[in-house]
Amino acid sequence: MLSTAIIAFSLSSDAFAASIAKGARFPGMSMWRSAGIALGFGVLEALAPLVGYLLGLQFADVIDDYDHWIAFTLLGLLGLRMMWKSFHPDETETRSAVTPTWGAVAVIALGTSVDATAVGVTLALVSDNIPFTLLVIGLVTFGMTYVGLRLGSLLGERTGRWAEFFGGIGLAVIGAHILVTHLTR
Repeated sequence: MLSTAIIAFSLSSDAFAASIAKGARFPGMSMWRSAGIALGFGVLEALAPLVGYLLGLQFADVIDDYDHWIAFTLLGLLGLRMMWKSFHPDETETRSAVTPTWGAVAVIALGTSVDATAVGVTLALVSDNIPFTLLVIGLVTFGMTYVGLRLGSLLGERTGRWAEFFGGIGLAVIGAHILVTHLTR
């Protein structure tokens, strides 16, 4: 359960960071618009690990002896990427976040869900209840995105960068935990 919570908060940290930036740029956004954007982020963030999980199932027998190394590498690299990206934003992300269109929101939501697809490959190692895990990821992402949009005008974009940085640390720690757990059996 703790791993599920850490994964959910880590994966939603980049959505939180993006929503803070969006809220900072558009402080007058309505509650309904915020809820719609948050719902989109939550659904995409929950579906992305499912895709990764289903892909991972296809190769489970082949990678069974070294799956812990794959999980460690994937989560570690994703965590490091999130930490680096938190203070080195991509120019296309910055530009697309400026326009408050549904298309721009969809691009940002898809961009923040890419990491979740890779994490989905490792879900079988961390969770024995995939539907529950996906539900938690979706709900946490919805909540964090909604809160980020509403607080964005108060907190500013800089706080979002730190949220993504700590989310990256969370993923890297989970990867290290999986590796240590498997090596010490």
